[in-house]
Amino acid sequence: MSHTMVIFGASGDLTSRKLIPALYRLFQQGRLPTPTRIVGVARSPFTNEEWRNQLAVTTAKFAKHDFTPESWAAFAENVFYQSGDIATDEDFVQLKVLLDTLEANAKTTRVYYLSTMPQLYAPAIAQLGKAGLADDSAGERRVVIEKPFGTDLATSRSLNDSIHKVFREDQIYRIDHYLGKETVQNMMILRFGNTIFEPLWNRNYIDHVQITCAEEVAVGRRGGYYDKSGILRDMFQNHLFQLMMITAMETPVRFNADIVRDEKVKVLRAVRRFQGSDYSESCIRGQYTGYLKEEGVPADSQTETFAALKLLIDNWRWKGVPFYLRSGKALACRTTQIVIQFK
Repeated sequence: MSHTMVIFGASGDLTSRKLIPALYRLFQQGRLPTPTRIVGVARSPFTNEEWRNQLAVTTAKFAKHDFTPESWAAFAENVFYQSGDIATDEDFVQLKVLLDTLEANAKTTRVYYLSTMPQLYAPAIAQLGKAGLADDSAGERRVVIEKPFGTDLATSRSLNDSIHKVFREDQIYRIDHYLGKETVQNMMILRFGNTIFEPLWNRNYIDHVQITCAEEVAVGRRGGYYDKSGILRDMFQNHLFQLMMITAMETPVRFNADIVRDEKVKVLRAVRRFQGSDYSESCIRGQYTGYLKEEGVPADSQTETFAALKLLIDNWRWKGVPFYLRSGKALACRTTQIVIQFK
C-alpha cells in the first residue's frame, strides 16, 4: 500500500524546523514506508521545485550532520507542493485532483497534518469533508491536530464537535509532539522498568519534584501567535503537564494507549484546584525585557513569557508533595529537567 502525508501550513516554521527534517531522517533510516509522498499545502505560490529547494536549505540547517545532498535528492523526488487557501472550496477540489493523480487511484493511506494557526483547524477539517477527502473507502484517512486544542473547555469541546462531523474518533490524532522525544519516552522505562524506584516513589521518601523547561530563544517571528497563547498555554497545559503526569502516574496494567492515557487522567483529576489566594501564592508570571518590541506583539501586552506554578496532587502517593513547574523564553540557558528531591 502507498502512503501520502498532506501538510497544511507547509510554508510555516513547524514544517521546516520539525516535520520535514523528521521525515527526512526516517527516510534515511529506511523507516519511511515505500512509497511515501509528502504534499505541502499553503497560500505561498511555490512550484514543486521551489519548495524542494527551500526545504533543502532548512533541512540542511536543522538536520545538521545527517544531511547529505545525495539522500536529500532521493527524498525530494516524493515531495510536492499545492498552492491553496483553506477558505477556498476550489483549492480543495484541486488538491483532491492532485492526490488522485499522484496516487494513481491506488489504495493509499493518507494523513492530513494541520500545521496551521489553531483558528484554521475547524475550517480546514470542514473543507476536507466537503471535498470528500475524509472518505476512507480507498484507504485509511487520518487527521493530525497539533496543540493548542482550543483555549478552554468550551472551545475544546466545540473543536471536537467540528472534527466529529467529518472524521470518526479512530481517525483523529490529537498530538503533543513533545511526547515524541526519545528522552520523554524513556521516562516510562526508567520509572516502571526499575523496581528499585517503586517502594521509594511516594510521599514517604520524596520531599518535592521540580520540572523545568527553559529556553534561550526569544519569541522571534512567532510574536503574533505567541501573544495569543503565552507560556501557560504554549508549554504548561501540554508539555509540562505531560511530564508531570508521567512522573506521578500509577503503573498501567498494560502499556497500550488507552490505559496509559487513563492513568495520566487520574493524575490530572487529583491536582488540587486553585482557589482565592492560591493564584498569588502558588503562581508567578513574568515577561522578558524586550518582549513588547517583538514583531506582532502589542505595546501593552500582558502575555506572560515566564511562569512558575506550585501544584499539589491529592492522592495517596503524592499528598503533601509539591510539584514545582516552570518554563520561560529568553532565559540564561536551555535545559529540560525533572528533579526528584528525596528527603
